[in-house]
Amino acid sequence: MKALLERERLEFIRDRLGDRRWHELSIEELASAAGLSRMTLHRRGISKDDLRDALTQLLAEEHKECVVPALTAPGDAKDRLRTALEGVCRVDERYLGLLEALGDNIAPVFHEEGEGEVLTKGAFIDAVRRILEDGEREGTLDCGPGAAETATLLLNATSWTYQHMRIGHHWSEETARGRVVDLLVAGVSK
Repeated sequence: MKALLERERLEFIRDRLGDRRWHELSIEELASAAGLSRMTLHRRGISKDDLRDALTQLLAEEHKECVVPALTAPGDAKDRLRTALEGVCRVDERYLGLLEALGDNIAPVFHEEGEGEVLTKGAFIDAVRRILEDGEREGTLDCGPGAAETATLLLNATSWTYQHMRIGHHWSEETARGRVVDLLVAGVSK
């Protein structure tokens, strides 16, 4: 099964069907998007749920990958924060249908485990946290009560708000990304 769910096949599915609502997709469409037949998936025991789970893991990897370049990008911390948050929006754009279908079920991928208040897992917020700390040192950004908490807030506000503006309000990709990122960067700027 693993070879059929390699990153390249998952990216094909994402790129061909990522803007479609997950519940509307048939296993035949998913197989075709992956360059496989429905029977091949069936013989290998790969279900629609398996594909959803694999795509969710790819989404998580892409979220982590999109913010790392902002750590070494030119410019001050405010510019680098903008780059990181725009990257989150670009990744989410490729997964709108899947994200809508998953709703709160995606929480275990991103959230720390525990009772009460939890943060987003370090793998997702570490780059943004470091940018916030850089901005605090250079006097361009305000970490608020703590950089990890603010990074958690920024990533969640970016992702959920962007998705809602695209799906719920039908804003264009550029408008949603620009307005959400402008608002959030301004909210932590000194």
